[in-house]
Amino acid sequence: MIIVGIDPGSRNCGYSVINDSGVAVKIIEMGTWPLEKLGGKDLGDRLAKLMELSKELFKKHNPRFIGLEKAVAFKNVVSAFKLSEARGVIRAAAHTVLESAAERIIEISPTEVKRSASGMGLGSKGSIEKALRLRFPNSEVFVEGAKLNADAFDALAVAWSAKLKSRISSLKEVPSGINTRT
Repeated sequence: MIIVGIDPGSRNCGYSVINDSGVAVKIIEMGTWPLEKLGGKDLGDRLAKLMELSKELFKKHNPRFIGLEKAVAFKNVVSAFKLSEARGVIRAAAHTVLESAAERIIEISPTEVKRSASGMGLGSKGSIEKALRLRFPNSEVFVEGAKLNADAFDALAVAWSAKLKSRISSLKEVPSGINTRT
């Protein structure tokens, strides 16, 4: 079962793809999309790039589930709006490419993600990364000469949390095809 985890952002967006074979869970792909570098300074251009990259990821892996971190309360309203727009773009990409996308998307709160990944709902980014490196020793394969950043590990934590939540969701059958509309 393929699960994609996404840590949404309008400047950098973390993503990970894991495969739960029923015996073991392995990382297939993970990283960060540097949207400012790839799409430019304009928010609209960055969101268009996020749409393109999300669609490519969903087409390539045809995930059974997509873990998407929920928006949280922000002190900065502008940041909250931008994050909400990024989340909307990712959802739209899934609906454009995947059959029954609504049933595949699992929304997970940041506290749930931290609890699933590190065992503590208020764990630090460092403790989450450490726990994930222990759980997924092959995460080093994805470094490619540079250190994976926190966004990539946050996305891996989202994928892991979606895997745990999907055990409940997988009790109902969800079609697993790619839309032919695109």
